[in-house]
Amino acid sequence: MFKPQLVFFDIDDTLFRKWENFLPESVLPAFQALHEAGVMVAIATGRSPCAIPTKVQAVIEAVGLDVLVSINGQFNRFRGETIASHPIDPADIAEVIRICRAHDWDYGFISEEKMALSSDRQRVHDSLYGTVPYETDPDYWQRHPIYQMNVFITAEEEAELAASGFLQRGYQTIRWHPLAMDLLHADGSKARGIREVCAVLDIPLAQVMAFGDELNDLEMFKTVGFGVAMGDGREELKALAKYVTTPLEEHGVFNALVQLGVIDRKPWGAA
Repeated sequence: MFKPQLVFFDIDDTLFRKWENFLPESVLPAFQALHEAGVMVAIATGRSPCAIPTKVQAVIEAVGLDVLVSINGQFNRFRGETIASHPIDPADIAEVIRICRAHDWDYGFISEEKMALSSDRQRVHDSLYGTVPYETDPDYWQRHPIYQMNVFITAEEEAELAASGFLQRGYQTIRWHPLAMDLLHADGSKARGIREVCAVLDIPLAQVMAFGDELNDLEMFKTVGFGVAMGDGREELKALAKYVTTPLEEHGVFNALVQLGVIDRKPWGAA
């Protein structure tokens, strides 16, 4: 039995299925039960605060959220107050824009307030599928701190970006669609955000639990004391997890918390 002080949840395919706009009805009771048990509730996501799905935001507003690690650890809050942030150097943003314009690539900027893109062309639509709100504003970076960029390119075009030498300035790319990827600091990750938050709150990492499903959760699982993988998650993550639960449609989050003794409830659906 593991008794965490703090539990982190990934959003996409852990709490929420974005393509179906589906949030299990057990998520709200799970968060409520954690608070009743004296456990802090947290989210660790690659999304910006401005891109948290409406249904997830409704749960947060209903029960409260203690910690938000967002934009892959680039912008982190404790009960609404920013406690660590890592904006990209404007000189580096200008260089990425120069490279993209030379190749006629679309690009975008992520702040805590919005997602702004260089254009509204078809490749952008094809990669976002309307799941993330954005506006077209190629000069947005000149007026706001930017914590992550998007570059809308194929894997073949990504090789051209690598050949430019830009990534050697201390940056990494994370592909999330055949036509799009994130660009952020090389040490940016959910794990860094979690370490920073726990240092500020004086919570031992060994007393932290995390739920996830994807490859960008690997470092998070290596950092916390107890990792729980979703049943339909990546095999690499499940191999690293200390517990594998069912997919979200089968109330994997709620039932894992019950089975592990974190919350005192009956399994979801039990008589």
